[in-house]
Amino acid sequence: MCIRDDHLRRLKSLILLLLILSLSLAACTPAPEQGLLEVTSEFPRNTIEQGHDFDIILTMRNTSAYNARVKELRLPGEFMKQVKYMGSNPGLTMTTNSNGDGIIAMDLSIAPEGSHSVLFRFNSMAQGTISGIGLVSTDMGGYQFEMKATVDGANPSGWQPQVSPTQGPDAPSLGAIPYQAVVQIKAMVQKDGEIQVGWTGSGTIISRDGLILTNAHVVLSDRYYQVEDLVVALTLSQDSPPVDTYFAGVVQADEQLDMAVIKVRSDLQGRALDYASLNLPAVPLGDSDSLELGDTITILGYPGIGGETITLTRGEVSGFTAQEPYGNRAYIKTNATIAGGNSGGLAVDGQGRLIGVPTKLGSGDDATDLVDCRPLFDTNRDGYVDENDNCLPTGGFINALRPMRLAQDLVRAAQAGQVAIVPQTPQQQIFSPNGRVIFSDDFSNPNSGWIDSRSEAGNTLYAEGGYVIEVLRTSYGIWDSVDYVYDDIVLSVDAEVLQGAGDGDYGLVCGEIGDDFYALQITEDGYYSIWKQKAENIIYLADWAYSERAATGKSHQIQAYCGRSRLILAVDGITLAEASDPEFRPGLVGVIAGTYQNSPLRVRFDNFSIIQNQE
Repeated sequence: MCIRDDHLRRLKSLILLLLILSLSLAACTPAPEQGLLEVTSEFPRNTIEQGHDFDIILTMRNTSAYNARVKELRLPGEFMKQVKYMGSNPGLTMTTNSNGDGIIAMDLSIAPEGSHSVLFRFNSMAQGTISGIGLVSTDMGGYQFEMKATVDGANPSGWQPQVSPTQGPDAPSLGAIPYQAVVQIKAMVQKDGEIQVGWTGSGTIISRDGLILTNAHVVLSDRYYQVEDLVVALTLSQDSPPVDTYFAGVVQADEQLDMAVIKVRSDLQGRALDYASLNLPAVPLGDSDSLELGDTITILGYPGIGGETITLTRGEVSGFTAQEPYGNRAYIKTNATIAGGNSGGLAVDGQGRLIGVPTKLGSGDDATDLVDCRPLFDTNRDGYVDENDNCLPTGGFINALRPMRLAQDLVRAAQAGQVAIVPQTPQQQIFSPNGRVIFSDDFSNPNSGWIDSRSEAGNTLYAEGGYVIEVLRTSYGIWDSVDYVYDDIVLSVDAEVLQGAGDGDYGLVCGEIGDDFYALQITEDGYYSIWKQKAENIIYLADWAYSERAATGKSHQIQAYCGRSRLILAVDGITLAEASDPEFRPGLVGVIAGTYQNSPLRVRFDNFSIIQNQE
């Protein structure tokens, strides 16, 4: 076959034209694996003080002309292992893989030129610079982003650790009632745009250069408020209020023990301290294991009621309470009734040696009576912050002490200049009730006994294969119950958050008599609690505490043991909290959901059952 030159030239021109058109089309169509997302992260540029919350904001911007579909966010394990995850906005479900990575499954579509941001909140548990590289996974590839924070401990410049802080020839003798060593601790929080006193507790000076032993809940942030600073007020005389003298920071804390050691860092004008010459009145440490039944103990602290001066309470050792993993003397029980403000204060033996710390998390027979306090948050969700709200976090009376033996490791670490905050991690105790089912409901029958109602504040309805509670108003709770009144029962329900508010709570109700009831709940952001409503007051039997188990996932099986002997909250078969209340009486049982600062919240309950316990 023969091709003429002019035909050949035209054929080459055609091939060249097709090649140019092909390249032109390729240039006009962006490669899907390039430039689809622009991922940035905003993290703190300043140093974070250990134990404080901080935020990282992840922003994903679609730079292409096509929708971008985000399938997964992966937060790096090397970062996640050194912080406590507090939640996100919008609320997202996070699981953890074997490497400690935080895995968030998503089905998010971002329109062309659109963007989506997620705020992650963490608590700074570890010291130093913590960092890692996260990953945003899409249909077309992955995009990395940095997570980073620099965390500083509370050791002030100029402070040198002492090997034996309370010994030495110049150590002052404080006598059998060492009131001079007792301090009042004021937790400063931000409220209504101002830094003010959130709550107060007591503490004991244990070294002449300013180490102070107290309760962890007195000095650490809680679910509602971030502690911005600590003020230490010294006891200068027996008959005068304490005098604000120093700012202090946390150097050791164990939330499970509810024990902490803080250290003064400056005067109130911010001037550095001369630790070598500070010479504060420190109490000697005693041997709590030597205590026997009937031994006299003296408790000193600032109760927060009955005046502003230091208060002495005397009692006897009335028993010991066991708790895993701390042994048979995890608590020292006393017949003294100690007001809540004494929490973190001083308990000494007959020679004036420190043998224990009053703690409101103790195990007692009558630790739920309210005392005068300064309410900060609308805990009963009636729209007002007033005397009907629970004080945070030191309300209630105390009749148990944490023994000095359990604080020794914290004290030694603080003396050595080490800084560490250990979060509360419930023991992995399997919850396995034994009994017969006396009532069950899968909500397939809309006439099974639950209320179907509508209002501006929220709705309850049979829907989506279950029973749905919708809370539309902020700071509002809705519950419903069925008429099964038994003692020693186990409740169980499957709960799923259909629409999250970010800080909503949900769970089970028991012991409902009139307007009074008990609630055993978890929150979207990973907290859990046992509380009761009594005459419009909210009384916490187990304060809000954080759990990765409650924080992971939007669906949980929630179980509750309700009886005169005890109250237990379990999630997915693991016990999270246990409490007791001598006032408990059997009443109606049901489900509850509520909001605080955000709304709406929509929770679906299914497979509700009541088991008559047969232990």
